[in-house]
Amino acid sequence: MAKKKVLKFKLWIKLLVFFIILGVVGYFVGNHYYQEYLYKQSNEYKLLELGYSDDEVKLFLNKLNDEQEGNLIGRGYNEFYPFFIRCNYFIYDYLDLYMERVITKEKDFFKYHGTENYDYNKIISIVNSHANEEPYKTDRMSDISKGYALIANKHYQLGDYAPDDLVQVEWKYRYGLQNDKYLLRKEVNDAYVEMWEAAYNEQGIYLLLLSGYRSKAEQQGEYDYYKKVKGEAYADSVAARPGWSEHQTGMAIDIYSKADYKAETFDQSPTFKWLSENSYKYGFILRYTKGNEEITGYKYESWHYRYVGKELAAKVVESGLTYDEYYAYYLDN
Repeated sequence: MAKKKVLKFKLWIKLLVFFIILGVVGYFVGNHYYQEYLYKQSNEYKLLELGYSDDEVKLFLNKLNDEQEGNLIGRGYNEFYPFFIRCNYFIYDYLDLYMERVITKEKDFFKYHGTENYDYNKIISIVNSHANEEPYKTDRMSDISKGYALIANKHYQLGDYAPDDLVQVEWKYRYGLQNDKYLLRKEVNDAYVEMWEAAYNEQGIYLLLLSGYRSKAEQQGEYDYYKKVKGEAYADSVAARPGWSEHQTGMAIDIYSKADYKAETFDQSPTFKWLSENSYKYGFILRYTKGNEEITGYKYESWHYRYVGKELAAKVVESGLTYDEYYAYYLDN
């Protein structure tokens, strides 16, 4: 009898081991298929299934959030998307606007020449800064709550805004007669005086403020003058329309120096060189830079500087962007 019990016990052990092994194998096989099922539900798998490469999918997963990835999947495959998404200042909400500036097979097969002949960074800069829109046709208002960081251009209007802390610029620091009125916001004036003193003490440069605050009515006169002399198109390239001018903020300055006062050659002068290297230290940035007319909306002006504060000015200069581009990506996005 004892011998039979031992045999039964050994059989029980074997059955237990068998079922344990079966359970383990079943678990791993089941888990494998379950994980495979989950992966097929992932955005990564769906993007690969659409035809994007491994590198493109990695790009999407790194730069987009889950909602954006889902939206991209719903759009289907498009060979242009990776080129835009790869750009540093890509904003997903503007993807359709970016796409309007390229030609796809579906849009016009006979004009389609692939994806290689576009400056994607330039397209993104134009769209982000609203330069793709017709100027002066928006009801988009400048965000006054942003203080010294607010933007005013052909796509952000100031309306009847007027700063309430304007002060008179002392005669020593400006052009004109002693009793002439030259106004700036107090903090801007203080920063300008600090920059003036630094330029004079370091290089003997005697800066002269040529223009500061202009009211909406004064800007109307400025604009009308250029329009009368050379027409509306020229006026729009060199002067803002009333209600859209940076000078109305009390934070924009036009400056030359006693030694360098010609607009045509100012950017070749020691004064301009000093300003280019130092103005940001005092909160000022060159506002309308060379080669960026399509983005800023104005001709290059080597004498027009805008106060944004020392910390922000340093960031803008470091970025290498126009203020329109910087504002769109970092302050408005």
